[in-house]
Amino acid sequence: MMNSPRFIPSLRFALLLLLPAALAAKEEVLLDFKHFTRDPDGTTYKCYEYTFGDWGNGKVTDLKGEGAMVHAVSGRGGLGENKTMLRLDKTPLVDLYLVIGNGNKATALSFGLTDKDGTEQTWQIPIAGLSKGSLQKVRLDLNKSSSEQKPGKTPGMDLKKLATWQVRGDYSDPKVEVLLVQLVGQK
Repeated sequence: MMNSPRFIPSLRFALLLLLPAALAAKEEVLLDFKHFTRDPDGTTYKCYEYTFGDWGNGKVTDLKGEGAMVHAVSGRGGLGENKTMLRLDKTPLVDLYLVIGNGNKATALSFGLTDKDGTEQTWQIPIAGLSKGSLQKVRLDLNKSSSEQKPGKTPGMDLKKLATWQVRGDYSDPKVEVLLVQLVGQK
């Protein structure tokens, strides 16, 4: 009986230590722009396959441990992956973590998905008014797109069978300076 009072506070302390791990387990990193490696032969590995438009030709710089820095003259471009193995059916609520650069003039980005039957949808990412230079989180509900460009053969986006994902500008003139950090799914 004498040891009981010491045991109970120790148990409470142990539970408090486990609480952050339990909360973190509810998130899953889906796209990690911070993870960038280069093999000795020069082959690089990153979470996206290509850049295009005004974001191409060296306008996206991969900063190991920090993210993909977009430094483009306009929002007419993006980055993404075709034939993706990304699945979002178990995490339809996602958070895009990013840092707005001091030179950014863009007011929005977008996240686009195309599923294997051709449905193409876009989610707007408003960035106007977000503070510059600090980590920001923008939540997207993948069950509620901002627009649908193509309906595909079967209505709705099949988040289990994706073909393509892209992070893009809003196709306007202002300069884009944004560090893409991670896309995290909420379980």
